[in-house]
Amino acid sequence: MLLGLPDFEILFPASVGEASAMLAEHGIEAKLLAGGSDLLIAMKHKKKLPRVLINIKRIPGLKDIKTDADGTLVIGALATSADIAAAPDVPEASSALRQAAEVLGTTQIRNIGTIGGNLGNASPSAEFAPPLLCLDAGLTCAGPDGERFLPLDQFFLGPGRSALGPAEVITEIRVPPPPAGAADTYVKHSLRRMDVAMASAAILAAMDGERAATVRIALGAVAPTPFRALKAEAVLSGHPVTEQLIAAAAEAATDESTPIDDIRGYAGYRRGVVRDLVAAGLRQVLAAAGGNEKASA
Repeated sequence: MLLGLPDFEILFPASVGEASAMLAEHGIEAKLLAGGSDLLIAMKHKKKLPRVLINIKRIPGLKDIKTDADGTLVIGALATSADIAAAPDVPEASSALRQAAEVLGTTQIRNIGTIGGNLGNASPSAEFAPPLLCLDAGLTCAGPDGERFLPLDQFFLGPGRSALGPAEVITEIRVPPPPAGAADTYVKHSLRRMDVAMASAAILAAMDGERAATVRIALGAVAPTPFRALKAEAVLSGHPVTEQLIAAAAEAATDESTPIDDIRGYAGYRRGVVRDLVAAGLRQVLAAAGGNEKASA
């Protein structure tokens, strides 16, 4: 059965400042419209009923993807998953970020869904969140009081809730250069490749000889927010890589996750998926970063 959209007014700001002013004027009755892949579905199912949509797709400069002189990767909030997957600068900064872009939804969704919308929706299963958390990324937001930078690990507050102010607009995502020699990956488990993750993990590692100099593990879809598994990271960081420590880190990540039973899977099953994803991802990135043969076995 086809579902229609409820009535709404649509506005077209010419700048970020104008969009912020419109949000401030219309308050809770307004929503930003970028790709619309989440919002329009929610409106059709009457889960969200904004009276005003503020279409920011015409604002110039918000789709750019570039690398600054200091090596920071800057991704405009309106860059789509397809844009990110195809951008030559992205794999230079992070294989995991490109991988997340490549597995987000269907081809149609990847061509309309934006990274700003993916993060701003504050879903626990947001594809871009785990790799960006591993990369210590942050968001630039603009509102009535001007611009501010918000580290991503301070952005997610709960399902559908973020630290974004009521009249703020995400303008760009800033990704600092990764540690020297680091490798990273993004892995997810879902019933179909296009589906929302039942569990996901991003892992970044850099080696110092046989020791894991840096280990970062971020999980998605298994807690109220995407998060860094800091206890799991500590199991390996600074230690020689062994299969036993990889297994212990995967077990620690499992213990840190708090999945629920939902339509995508049972909590117990998802904890097992976390263990498998983290162990496999650690072996892959530790080997790629120069780990010993035990890490790639």
